[in-house]
Amino acid sequence: MISINSRAETRGENVGIARDHLGQDTGEVPWDRSRIPLEAALEADTYPIPSTEQREGYYGPNHFNYWASGLRDYCQLMEWLERKGARHGSLLDIGCATGRLIRHANKDFPEVIGCDINRAHVDWVGRNLRRDIKVFQNTSVPTLPLPDNSIDVVTAFSVFTHIECFDTTWLMELRRILRPGGIAWLTIHEERTWREMTPAWPIYGALIDHPDYVAAKDSPTLPNDRTVFRWHTERSYSSNVFYTQNYIKDIWGRILSVKDIFPAIPFFQEVVVLQKE
Repeated sequence: MISINSRAETRGENVGIARDHLGQDTGEVPWDRSRIPLEAALEADTYPIPSTEQREGYYGPNHFNYWASGLRDYCQLMEWLERKGARHGSLLDIGCATGRLIRHANKDFPEVIGCDINRAHVDWVGRNLRRDIKVFQNTSVPTLPLPDNSIDVVTAFSVFTHIECFDTTWLMELRRILRPGGIAWLTIHEERTWREMTPAWPIYGALIDHPDYVAAKDSPTLPNDRTVFRWHTERSYSSNVFYTQNYIKDIWGRILSVKDIFPAIPFFQEVVVLQKE
């Protein structure tokens, strides 16, 4: 399967707007409130929040934290772009799911596009979020229906953590659609993830039943520069992938220039920032 739910009849279940769940705000998911104050964020986003089931269980019953997590990641992205003076006219979020990030992007990006291999997510965004957000279903085949040199910023949160093959082919496709100077903001599992992983981290629960992981988990270093734990199912991207920084710099750096690598939020991933020269 190169996509998910392509033929299914999907629903647009939601749980109201962020303001309805303000009582769930305990500060557990902080964002830069000097950049986007809470009241301003609530006024700007009066669109529905997906149900827990619709968003595949992320953040459980805490609907406010789900909403705030997109705001948190968006603020981190914008802080970096503005500090580096990077152009941000158009944004493509690959693996956009139910629009966790792109629902916050209208203030800074005149053009916002999302795509996902799961049709249920694409349909939910199309039914519930702003009409000026373009959204489409892609596949796990490394190709996107977008023109050359058309995008300023590509984001992919927890996407390359599951690409068991064709990671470099995907980077070549990103290189094609990015404008010169364009940025790719990708989160990965890296050597630090491997060294510091604890049973409390979500990635641990996803791996502990895999026999190859059990055999290798006590090693202080990754078994390979690109280590793949593949689950043999019919689903696309049913794997967990780890990269070393050497692999990122030596292999990915041949396709796009590596500009930065630093801890993501949540902390068990790294952000890799690449640029089309």
